[in-house]
Amino acid sequence: MSTITDVERMSLREMVGQHLVCGFAKPQLDDQFREAVRAHKIANVILFAHNIESKEQLYALTAEIQALVKAECNTTALIGIDQEGGMITRLSPDCTNVPGAMAIAASGNPKNAYDAGFLTATELRALGVNVDFAPSVDVNSNANNPVIGVRSYGDTAKTVITYTSQMIKGLQTGGVVATAKHFPGHGDTHLDTHVALPVVEGDRAHLEEHLAPFKAAVEGGVQAVMSSHILFPALEKDAVPATMSRAIITGLLKEEMGFKGLVFTDCLEMDAIARHYGTVEGAVAALAAGIDLACISHHVEIGVAAVEAIEAAIEEGRIDLDELKASTAKILDAKAMLEGFERPPLSVVDSPVHRALNLRLHQETITVVNDAPFTLTDRPLFIGPRLFRTTNTAKGADETTFSRLMGERFDSPYIISPDNPVESEIEEIVAQAKDATTVVLATYNGHLNRGQIDLVNRFAGSNALCIALRNPYDLALVDTRIRTVACYSFTAVMADVLERLLTGEYSAEGKLPIGLGGLHA
Repeated sequence: MSTITDVERMSLREMVGQHLVCGFAKPQLDDQFREAVRAHKIANVILFAHNIESKEQLYALTAEIQALVKAECNTTALIGIDQEGGMITRLSPDCTNVPGAMAIAASGNPKNAYDAGFLTATELRALGVNVDFAPSVDVNSNANNPVIGVRSYGDTAKTVITYTSQMIKGLQTGGVVATAKHFPGHGDTHLDTHVALPVVEGDRAHLEEHLAPFKAAVEGGVQAVMSSHILFPALEKDAVPATMSRAIITGLLKEEMGFKGLVFTDCLEMDAIARHYGTVEGAVAALAAGIDLACISHHVEIGVAAVEAIEAAIEEGRIDLDELKASTAKILDAKAMLEGFERPPLSVVDSPVHRALNLRLHQETITVVNDAPFTLTDRPLFIGPRLFRTTNTAKGADETTFSRLMGERFDSPYIISPDNPVESEIEEIVAQAKDATTVVLATYNGHLNRGQIDLVNRFAGSNALCIALRNPYDLALVDTRIRTVACYSFTAVMADVLERLLTGEYSAEGKLPIGLGGLHA
C-alpha cells in the first residue's frame, strides 16, 4: 500500500500529473506528447482506434508508453481503452471483439458476461492495456437514447446488475481494472453528451433504478467508476454536471455508497463540458469534486494547461491538498496492484480458443423478434444502410456495408440504402426490387431514422426479413407480416453468424433483454 509519506516525496507537479489521462492522434507517440510527459508529468494514457494498427504495433506502443512514464514520472502508467465489445471497440481486427452488452444479455446466460470479460481482459493484458472503460452499467430506460442503447445490458436494474456483475468479475479476474459507467446513470436521456448537456429530471426515488447497478458494482468490488456529464437537479442543486459535482462524486458515490476505488471523468473534451464550462476548468472542478483521474482524451496541450490550472487551484485553496494526496496514494496503489498480475503472451490474442469462444457467444445472442413466415430463395436481394456514425463513441462509417457484404457472400444483388431515405428514394428502391423473390433488409438505428422503417414496411406481405443491426428498438415499428431479427451489432464475426443463420446452419435462440412497448409508429 502506498502511504502519504510516499506521496510526500513527490513534487507538486509529479503528484498532479498522476491525475491526468491524455491521448494522442496517431499510432505512435509524438514529440508533443513526450514533452508533456517529461515537463508536466502526465502519467496516464487513453488509447483509441486511431492509435492501433495491429496487435504487434499495440504491444510495442504500450511498452514504449510505460518506458516513457517510468523514466519521466517514476511510476507505471494506467493505460485505458473503451473496449466494451460489439460496436464500441478500439482494438484492431487481429484481436478478439466480443459481443456488446445487450447482445450478451440476450443470450440469457450471465456466465457469458464473465467469459466475455475474462477473454477481453486476457487480451488487453497481453497487449499492455490495464484499464478497460467498461462495462456500461446504465439502465437504458429511454428507447430514444442515442448514445447508450445496445451498450446497456437492459432496461431494468435487475437485468443490468445480473450481467454487469459478471462482466466486472471477468475483467478484474483477468488483471484489468473494470470501470462502471456512466455515474450516476446515462440511460434516461435522449441526448448525447458528446454534443449536448443533458438534464435528467425526476426526484431521488425516480433515480434509484439507475443508481442500483452502481450500488451493486461498488458492493461487488468494482475497481473504478466513470462519471457522466449530465445535470441531475435532484442530486445537485447547482447547474453543474455530475463530473463537476461534489455532492454527487464525494457525497453520493464516496460517502453514501462507500466507494473506495478510482473515479475517472468521462472525456472532458466532450461538448457537455468543453462548450459549457471549458475543459481546463472542468478538470479543476472535477478534482475539487473528488474525482481521481481527469480524462482529456485528444489534445495533450489541453492536458498541459489543466496541470498548470490544477496547481494554481491548489495554491488558491480551491483543491484541498491533503485530499489530493490521499487520491494520489490511491492511484499509486492501483498501479502497484496491476503490476502484480502476470502478463499473458501475445499469442493469446485472437487465438483459436478465443475465436471459438467468441463465435459461440455471438451465435447465442441472435434473437428472432417476430417469427413471421420467411423462406430464403437462391438469389435474395439485400437492402440496407451503411454503418454510419451514430455517436462520437462509435466507430465511423464502414464501407463494408451489410447489403454489399451479404450480396457478395450470396452472389446476389444488393442496394445500399440512404441513412434516412425520403419518399422518392424509397419508391426508387422498391421499383428496383420489384422482381425479387426474397428481400433481406437491414436497419441501423431506424427508430431514430424513420425513413428506414418506412422502406422496410413497403415490403410487408412479400417474402421479407428485417435485421436490426444495432438497436432492436427498430423492430417495434416493423410490420408484423415481416420476420424480424435482432443482432445488436454488425461486426466481422456477426457477419459470419448471420450468413449461417440465413443458410439454416443453426437456429437463433436469443431472447430480447428489453421491452419494445414504448415505441410507436
